[in-house]
Amino acid sequence: MPPGSRSSLRYDAALLVVVLIWGLNFPIIKVPLEVMHPFTVNLFRFVVSSLVLGGIWLAEARRTSQSFTAVFSERPWSLIGLGMVGQVGYQVLFILGVSKTGAGNAALIIASSPMWTALLGHLFGIEQLRPRQWGGLVLSFAGVVVVVLAGSGALVFSNTTLLGNVLMLFGAIFWALYTVLSRPILTRGTPPVALTFFGVLAALPILGGLGVFTLSETLWASVSAKTWLALLFSGGLSTGLAYALWNIAVRRLGPSQTAAFSNLVPFVALVATYFLLGEPITGIQIGGGIMIVGGLVVLRRF
Repeated sequence: MPPGSRSSLRYDAALLVVVLIWGLNFPIIKVPLEVMHPFTVNLFRFVVSSLVLGGIWLAEARRTSQSFTAVFSERPWSLIGLGMVGQVGYQVLFILGVSKTGAGNAALIIASSPMWTALLGHLFGIEQLRPRQWGGLVLSFAGVVVVVLAGSGALVFSNTTLLGNVLMLFGAIFWALYTVLSRPILTRGTPPVALTFFGVLAALPILGGLGVFTLSETLWASVSAKTWLALLFSGGLSTGLAYALWNIAVRRLGPSQTAAFSNLVPFVALVATYFLLGEPITGIQIGGGIMIVGGLVVLRRF
């Protein structure tokens, strides 16, 4: 699809909506995490997202005269496998990671997912990297190392946020793997909303089971309307609508071009966490973020 075309601009606009939702999700998800175990938060998030995505897919299936379940019947194991990678693997790592580190750090580390997407795409033979792009890859990786090892400003392995940062790093790799593996299925005609919905549905028994197991740890007396609104935002928009828009863009624009929009998420997240949570923006975060995004710009343009 030629850059600047009307269709391309429409998908770019959709991805900017995704950027805004995902950037805001980092500080917003901290609200329920104050009173609920991370697995319980995922339970409520994914109940909401399955309902939202199911409704979107039902409306699309009716509009296009498709069977609601035919897509799953055609490729059940592919959709279940993607659900295990993109929903169970990524979301478990994400929620545990963001519960143990700052929202700003989490966003910066997840921003490295385009780097991992490009590397995995190269390894799988989907998109080949040129020599200069390897330089961008190294620069981004150096930025990731800085952010992962830096907690509240010092590069020390004993920092309390190190575990959360490492979990987020593995989460970024799982998200990149999900993005790369979803492209062949999408290009074979699987509707993006259906792929997202059935992946969430496949993951729900595992994520729900983990959440039920930790329900007893919820501080119910502290659960407020603000908590439920945060869960509705995260479930309905972040893991609901935004997921569907992301997969539509992967199908139309390709994994690397789509993943490049992730560069904007940490900037939205850092500003949002500053104003919503009062988290300071440190020099190490800025330096690591510049290295990550700078490397990704080189990766994209050369």
